[in-house]
Amino acid sequence: MPEQSSAPEDKESIGRFADWRSRSIAWFADRRHRLAESYRRNDIWFFVGTLAFAAVFVALWSNIVIPVHAGEAGVMWSRFFGTVEDRVYPEGTHLIVPWNKMTIYNVRYQKVDRTFSVLSQDGLDIEVEVTIRFRPEQREVGLLHTNVGQDYVETVIIPESYAAVRAVVNNYRPQELYAASFQRIQDAVTERARREVRPRYALIDDVQIRRITLPHILREAIQRKLEQEQAYLEMTHRIEREKQEAKRKEIEAGGIRAYNTTIANSLSTELLQYRGITATRELAQSDNAKVVVIGGQNGLPLILNADANTLAATPPAAAQLAAAEPPAAPPAPGQPLTSQPAPT
Repeated sequence: MPEQSSAPEDKESIGRFADWRSRSIAWFADRRHRLAESYRRNDIWFFVGTLAFAAVFVALWSNIVIPVHAGEAGVMWSRFFGTVEDRVYPEGTHLIVPWNKMTIYNVRYQKVDRTFSVLSQDGLDIEVEVTIRFRPEQREVGLLHTNVGQDYVETVIIPESYAAVRAVVNNYRPQELYAASFQRIQDAVTERARREVRPRYALIDDVQIRRITLPHILREAIQRKLEQEQAYLEMTHRIEREKQEAKRKEIEAGGIRAYNTTIANSLSTELLQYRGITATRELAQSDNAKVVVIGGQNGLPLILNADANTLAATPPAAAQLAAAEPPAAPPAPGQPLTSQPAPT
C-alpha cells in the first residue's frame, strides 16, 4: 500500500520540475531574443559604450594593476581608511581599486656618499668623507611611510649619520685623528648611527670612513713631525749598528794580536833557514826558465836570506807572513821567473 501511494507523488514532482525547466528555457530564450533585437536597433551605442569602457580601463591600468619588482615592497593608501600600516605588499602583481594608491619602497641595501665638515676637540675644521650603507626595515615599511615618508634618506639617514660623525670626531684632537686607527673611529660612528636610526624604522649596515682631511697647515706640521720621528729612529739605529761594528772590530783586532804574538814567539833563525832551503830546492826542480839571485852568508837566494839581525829587526806581522805563507807557485811553462836584482 505505501509503495502504491508514493508513485503518484513522484510523478507529480517530476511534472512540476519539467514545467519549471521549460518555463526557464523559454524566459532565457526571450531575454536573448530581446537583447539581440536591442543590439540590432542600438548597435552603434553599444559599440561606443564598449569602446569607452576599454579606454577608461586602459587609462586607469596603472592605478589598478600594480607590479612590485624584486627587492621592493608596497604600502597601500586607502582613500577612505588611510595608510594600511599592518600589511606590506611583497613582490608580484597586485590589483587595487583605482581611487587607492600604492607606494613602492626599495628594501635592498643602498649607499650614499657624503662629506661632513665637523670640529675637532681643539675647534679646528675637519672634513670627513663617508659612505653610508642602509636599507628600510621591510616589516615596518608601513610605519616608515606614515611617520617619515619616502624622503627618509635625507630626513633620517644622513642627519643621524652626520650627528654620529660629529660626536665621535669631537672626542679627538687633530694629531690623534691622524694617528688613530680608522677602524676604531668607524666602529664608534657606525654603532652610534645604528642606535639613533633604528627607532625610525630603518637600518644602517655600516658607515665607512673613506678619508679624514685636516687643515693644510696642520697636516704639513704633522707630516714634518712624523718625518723627524722617522729620522730620529733611523739615526738611533745607525748609532747602534756602528757600536756593534766597533765592538766586532775590537774583538777581531784582539784575535789578530793574540795570533801575531803566538806566531812571533815560535819563530827562530833555524826555522827561517829551513824554509829558505825548501823554497830554493823547489825552485831548482822547476822546469821553467828562471833567474835566481844567490847571495848572502848562508848561500840562499837573496830574498830568502835571513840572519839573526834581520829576524830581530823584522816586525811581528812581517815575520808572521814570512813564516806562515806558503811559497809562491812556480810560473807556468814558458814564462821566465824574475826577481829583484841584488843590491850593489
